[in-house]
Amino acid sequence: MRGRLSALVVGMLALLATSPAVSAGSTVRSFTDVPTSFWAHGAVLWSVGNCWMIPRGTTTFGTSHYASRVTASRVLAQLNRLRHGVSVSATPYQQAVAAGWIDPGKGTDDTITQWEFDRGVVRVMGLREVATMIGQLHTTDGWRPTLPIGFGVEQTVRAIGARVDVPAGADAWEEWPMQTLRRADLAAEAYRLGHLSSWAVVSAQQKAVVGHALPPWTPLKRAVLGFALRYAGSPYVWGGESPSTNSPYGAQAAGGFDCSGFVWWVMKMQTYHVGDLSWSGNAAVQWRSTYDMAAHIPAAKRIPRTGLHPGDILFWSSAPDGAATAWNTVYHTGIYLGNGWTINSHGSGAGVTLDYMGTGAGWYHDAFAFGWRVMPLGK
Repeated sequence: MRGRLSALVVGMLALLATSPAVSAGSTVRSFTDVPTSFWAHGAVLWSVGNCWMIPRGTTTFGTSHYASRVTASRVLAQLNRLRHGVSVSATPYQQAVAAGWIDPGKGTDDTITQWEFDRGVVRVMGLREVATMIGQLHTTDGWRPTLPIGFGVEQTVRAIGARVDVPAGADAWEEWPMQTLRRADLAAEAYRLGHLSSWAVVSAQQKAVVGHALPPWTPLKRAVLGFALRYAGSPYVWGGESPSTNSPYGAQAAGGFDCSGFVWWVMKMQTYHVGDLSWSGNAAVQWRSTYDMAAHIPAAKRIPRTGLHPGDILFWSSAPDGAATAWNTVYHTGIYLGNGWTINSHGSGAGVTLDYMGTGAGWYHDAFAFGWRVMPLGK
């Protein structure tokens, strides 16, 4: 198996992304470029029917067209109405620019990147401080890794459940933070924003702790884990093991990672040089899928939660039993950052996220099975 947290979670997410119900009283329309088989069909109909987006034509929605700033502004204004009870302006672009949700760019018809739109979501939701705290990530001894642009924003929007994991088979629609946002992706995110859970804001606020929660790392772990952090916010792609469509192990639909593919990218496919030391996990990490990795790790090399060190590979199971966990119940993997935090690629987070797995963390805590050490200690 190459990545989803569980079949149940995947099914729920696919339902939300592809088959949302249109609210009572809204106008249901059909579009020639949005067949019922289209991955965002339901989200498009909901977004139009509830006035979050306007179609480009009388019979077409414009799925693959880039979203304009005025279109993105309308979605943000609707979110603001939903969250704060403020009416949508007759000129939502001016409303969004005046409120500081988005920059004016080159005008209403200018395009907008995924990150720029997500930054607007964070600002409308009142989570700007949270995103800033996450974006100031550092270890407790003061070392700061190089982080991707928009790191804090992208981790925040994923924490509230706003970003969408495009279903397997439609992965070419996945968006990286700095890519120009397409209308179908905007519609899918609009639907999620219109249906955020009651705990969305609290979930994001709790993640802010990671900004100063990571322990000191040795020089080698700074190199390896710092490299992993550069890909935070990358999309979840079924079978993905590279930020490019041209993976060394075969073409993939889009750049991005599934769970074991992310572990491969960081722990197997790179060689790290720190002083006189060169290290790669290539020899140890021989198996591609989460199942196969778990199947080949003997009980004697399985590490309990209390023995974990930063850089250890982590495994979660539908029937966790420590070192005795049956390999065919293991379905998710990630990398340990320390102090109860992991970096992993998963469908419910729409890509690579940092997540807490300590006491009270729900699934991340309860389903944890064991760790596996491939990096040397003390280096």
